[in-house]
Amino acid sequence: MDILIVGAGPTGLTAATTLASRGIACRIVERKSEPSELSRAVGIMPATIDALKTLGVAEAFLEEAMPLRKMHILRDERTLAYLDNRGNEFKNRVPLGLPQNRTEGILRDALLEKGTKVEYDLSVNTIISTSEKTEVHFSDNTRAEFDWIIAADGIQSSTRKQLQIQYPGIDLPGKWSIADVDLAGDFDPEEITLDLYGRDNQFTLILPIEKRRARIASSTEDALANMKLPLNIGNVRRTGTFQISIRQAETYRKNRILLAGDAAHCHSPVGGKGMNLGMADAVAAATAIVNGNVDQYSEVRRKAGISVVRKTEIARYLISSGNPLAKAFFWLSVKSISSITPLHHAFMKQWISV
Repeated sequence: MDILIVGAGPTGLTAATTLASRGIACRIVERKSEPSELSRAVGIMPATIDALKTLGVAEAFLEEAMPLRKMHILRDERTLAYLDNRGNEFKNRVPLGLPQNRTEGILRDALLEKGTKVEYDLSVNTIISTSEKTEVHFSDNTRAEFDWIIAADGIQSSTRKQLQIQYPGIDLPGKWSIADVDLAGDFDPEEITLDLYGRDNQFTLILPIEKRRARIASSTEDALANMKLPLNIGNVRRTGTFQISIRQAETYRKNRILLAGDAAHCHSPVGGKGMNLGMADAVAAATAIVNGNVDQYSEVRRKAGISVVRKTEIARYLISSGNPLAKAFFWLSVKSISSITPLHHAFMKQWISV
């Protein structure tokens, strides 16, 4: 069976690793000339670790990533709620903080051990797809035929566009921002901090990704300038702005090509589900090909995508809305979650799932 994976981000690498764990070789191509060194997506959920365990690669993640066992929620720098999972059933089932380039590096190393190497600086120019085979013309003027293709080539997926699969949705107004920083002072590498401030519920999120490194995210255009909390920053590695798009492909399959990850869906980063949803797509796509049940792939994964997008949008609205009723509901909810054990446990089960 000849399989091509387009895109060597977390989704594409997970798909290739899933195939390799079944003893199935594939080609994986990436249009970029070399691996990315950007931190980008930084949260790995326990459900993703569970899947990686079945692929034999979870230990490297558990050894390197930061277990995020605490969550501190503030309003105008005053504590609104504090969640501590060190002493309950979730102490070893919490999100992990890890830069995306390290997620990719771990998966890439695992693939190399299995004999699969990413082909960088190679893109797909043309795809001719039928119900029987798919012919691909590459940017180096070579061509090849494949039984199946998994397209994991991102939000601007050229594969999806060539297949003329619609990607409807909306772009939210305004821009958010991030900063990737090294810290010089006291810092708890297990604590996520969320500070809400201003009439419009602007916020700053601080999420550890190494023992002395954090991702700062903000609902404003300048994460560092608008941060209210004291934080001793020793070095700024990177800053950036982005606009949130909420979109989903109308189908995840056409002929013998399956879409996965951002090629199939995108949404707000609130909750940290995006990369995890893509990696779950990857496992499902590769497994469906191996097991011969691809007919169910699109329907099942679209439903999963719809569910995650809906929950993510509810969370984004409650956190960032300036509506007095929404703010009151959010404040009451977080106080209840932090003080009532069954609600705390229910919240954790929902949050860490994908």
